[in-house]
Amino acid sequence: MVEAVHFLAFGPHPDDAEIGTGAFLLKMKNRGYRTGMVTLTEGDMGSGTPEVRREEARRAARDLKLDALEVLDLGDTRLEDSQANRAVVASLVRKYRPEIVLAPYYGLEPGRGRGHADHITCGHLVTHGVNFAHLEKFPAEGRPHAVKKILYYFLPPYMKPTFIVPVDAEFPQAIQALANHSSQFDRPDRPKFFPTRLEATAGYLGAQIGAKFGQAFYVQDVLKVEDPLQLFA
Repeated sequence: MVEAVHFLAFGPHPDDAEIGTGAFLLKMKNRGYRTGMVTLTEGDMGSGTPEVRREEARRAARDLKLDALEVLDLGDTRLEDSQANRAVVASLVRKYRPEIVLAPYYGLEPGRGRGHADHITCGHLVTHGVNFAHLEKFPAEGRPHAVKKILYYFLPPYMKPTFIVPVDAEFPQAIQALANHSSQFDRPDRPKFFPTRLEATAGYLGAQIGAKFGQAFYVQDVLKVEDPLQLFA
């Protein structure tokens, strides 16, 4: 039987979930939680073969100390929020039984980067798959499982996050893990933005909470707070 994880991050392509959640997952792992990652496509429309990208994902997962990694082939640039794919996501949720799921934010204007069609679709697909995973009669593998919350990453710069997690110690390690995706970041045909752009983004988020680096998340639901003094300590 597969051991459950506390946090399960979904990404559309190899390197996406690592960029948006890698430092956070490292921090959670260092606090004693089990972590996992699911990549829905092999990224085969970009540079690098599926075999290369799978191997890069495995090396990055090792450096992020993940307890579980799955790389699927649901179609780069062809990812669909279909009933069949929702069943795939629900089956993975039932398999790993996470308390928290992480997924790309879905409410973006389409385009390059965060607005890639697969990023937006991944947000919708994972949201629906997670929701249906707890339904007894939904046709997915495994026992029904209810996730406590979905945390959305890859927020647009104009959007105020629900919260930002300080990742001062973990961010440099996450960058080292991301460096395994050399097929994406060591290309002579594109500007050299790795890791400077990621450092700038994490630094901007960290500055908002008095930290050097931060990773931001959005939660759809109103959060219940029993003691505000503990929250703002």
